[in-house]
Amino acid sequence: MIEIMSPRHSNSRSIHIATSKRKTTEEWLQELITEKKFHFRYFLTLSFSKQQTCVINQYLENRHIKNVLLDFFYPNRKPADRIRMWFFVERHLSGGLHLHILLEGINGLKWMSENNRKVTLKKSTLFALVAGDIAFDKVIGETLTNHLQMYIRRLGKGRQAVDMRGIGNVETRIQYVNKSLSSIEFSNWEHIDFQSSDL
Repeated sequence: MIEIMSPRHSNSRSIHIATSKRKTTEEWLQELITEKKFHFRYFLTLSFSKQQTCVINQYLENRHIKNVLLDFFYPNRKPADRIRMWFFVERHLSGGLHLHILLEGINGLKWMSENNRKVTLKKSTLFALVAGDIAFDKVIGETLTNHLQMYIRRLGKGRQAVDMRGIGNVETRIQYVNKSLSSIEFSNWEHIDFQSSDL
């Protein structure tokens, strides 16, 4: 049983509840990863030039963003066993929202060779790939960034608009995207877009 306290009382109890809520959420997401065999490969952060301030509006835009991501990987038909992704909304100190996405990966060589692809990348990246100096993940990162900036208007063209990196330690990423549960930025679990995420 959780005891509800008035604002006059000590704040230490509410901090404990927020901390336990965050820990419980992180454990639940970790269990989902194991249970549903998620293999996250990329961690994307999208920072918009014209930021939403309303979480509901960002959720609606997340549907479009998910379609743009899926169109990049599957331009024609979307297979049943497509890559899965999780969407997390985070509020800047200014009040605007940005987005974190945990994204599964795809075999780069198979992806490039299966269908005709219209991709935009720098000539230097192409030469480095041919020379064997970089992996396909670098090519996917650059071409996906260009694709997102082309089809998501509010994203902008700046270098900081899309930050795509390897997932690294999944547990650390899960902790990072749930940091808003330790504050009073969102009520309950607003930071997780349940509708757009493949939970």
